[in-house]
Amino acid sequence: MKKLFSTILVICSLLGGNAYANEMISIEKYLSDKDPEDHGATIYSLIRCSGLELFFAKIMQEKAPDVSKLSKEQSGEFALFASKLDSIISKRKFEESAKNMINSSQEIMGYYIKDGIKNWNKTGSYFLESYIDEDRLLCDYIYKTQIKK
Repeated sequence: MKKLFSTILVICSLLGGNAYANEMISIEKYLSDKDPEDHGATIYSLIRCSGLELFFAKIMQEKAPDVSKLSKEQSGEFALFASKLDSIISKRKFEESAKNMINSSQEIMGYYIKDGIKNWNKTGSYFLESYIDEDRLLCDYIYKTQIKK
């Protein structure tokens, strides 16, 4: 009986997948195998930070509207920085780069929302004890040292 139960448990875990699997990995983990001169990775990281700030703006909207507003502003600053860099690197018009960056930022926000909800169900927090918190710390550092220098 124990052997049957163990076999069923193993099969269910293999077929069922991980209910808490994340949509994304941490920015740091993403960058770990990238060349420091990889401008695409830099732009992606900036847009991840923009999407993260949109995520924070959304979850803080009702409880802390002032924090939500600040997060929206920071999201825009990350997107602007990424748009400028993308425009230079890709030789696209700035308007086209900006449109792409805003769309990407909003899409990434959706992934953070999904993962935030999964983390809430698991831990009672949208971001603590997850890659989202790691991203928060990294994006805060980038913001203070690169965006708002």
